Amino acid sequence: MIKTIAISAISALLLSATAHADKIKLGVATDMGFGVTAQLNDQINAMIGNDGASMDYIFRQGGFEGQNMPFTWYAAGGGFVGWDHGFGLRLPLGLDWNFAKRWDAFAQLSPEIDFDAKNGDSVDFDLGGALGVRYAF
Repeated sequence: MIKTIAISAISALLLSATAHADKIKLGVATDMGFGVTAQLNDQINAMIGNDGASMDYIFRQGGFEGQNMPFTWYAAGGGFVGWDHGFGLRLPLGLDWNFAKRWDAFAQLSPEIDFDAKNGDSVDFDLGGALGVRYAF
């Protein structure tokens, strides 16, 4: 029941955000398994993969001042739901690389609190990760 509510909430938020998005990036990533990723208005990251779905709000981002680096960093907060197990909260910390016009790649680490872990524990702490590439429309 809780998974159904979590999936419904993520879907509703994603549809609502997409309707108001001025800038949309779509691509592929490994995060909740392998799947499709999207970024809306440089603030919302979403992923639907073969292991689950996630959605994160980027609340802080910046560059590396005084350095000639092609990367920017970001910190986000969000949630996830697994198809076979688990739902929870996470705090992705990542790097974004605009390597060509309209293309970017990203890598992130996500400390996670899983409230319905597959191993039977009621709460589990994990570290997730993601790699992906997106094209801006």
